[in-house]
Amino acid sequence: MSELVGTPEQVISDPAGVVIDDLHKSFGDVEVLKGIDMTVSPGQVVCLIGASGSGKSTLLRCVNRLEDPDAGRITVGDFEATDLDVNLDAMRRQIGMVFQQFNLFPHLSVLENCTITPRRVLKQSRDEAEREALHQLDLVGLKHLADRRPAQLSGGQQQRVAIARALTMKPSLMLFDEPTSALDPETVGEVLAIMRDLARAGMTMIVVTHEMGFAREVADRVVFLDKGVVVEEGTAKQVIGAPTQPRTQDFLRRVLNPLGE
Repeated sequence: MSELVGTPEQVISDPAGVVIDDLHKSFGDVEVLKGIDMTVSPGQVVCLIGASGSGKSTLLRCVNRLEDPDAGRITVGDFEATDLDVNLDAMRRQIGMVFQQFNLFPHLSVLENCTITPRRVLKQSRDEAEREALHQLDLVGLKHLADRRPAQLSGGQQQRVAIARALTMKPSLMLFDEPTSALDPETVGEVLAIMRDLARAGMTMIVVTHEMGFAREVADRVVFLDKGVVVEEGTAKQVIGAPTQPRTQDFLRRVLNPLGE
């Protein structure tokens, strides 16, 4: 599989930072986020870890305004995401998001999946969109499958197409919501390899993950969420290797040693 090539400046032209200040979000009577503060510098990789229901995915969706926060402020690059007058379309053009499920159009080819948004949103010509899409597919090692339909690909290949599709928009920030959780174990590695390449290239990334090995290797910072609050944050060595908070220690004990041996 090809790796991303070129210097970070060549591959990622303008990474965006993210600032989250006192973020709150409830669904009905359930308060999911209880005053989150977090800063991601341009070019940083931050991994969000925590049990299911801790608020990780909701936090990610608030950054892209797929969920509207109840209170607090989010800034993405030059955009104040929580401003009622923000141009959401312009802001979202700078944000790539990869979900647990691949969300590819089943009736379109791999190439068509990767060109539809640049053509509709960026108003690119067919030739321009296909040239960029083939370039991104080449970077994720799938250019040779450009004419296939999603159903003809493995789960790992479909997720790599989803990443390539996001990159065709030349985002300044990538959000990953447990991108390997729906994959067979043997295909997890190929998706994580692409994410490592992006990190090395200087892409700003916020990653919700249960892959502790990936977080140890790639994350500049790890943030542990529990019941809607940030319990502990720091380097991967600090948070995963030597956590100080009992809640973090208990979570990692269960994740790293699920059989309790």
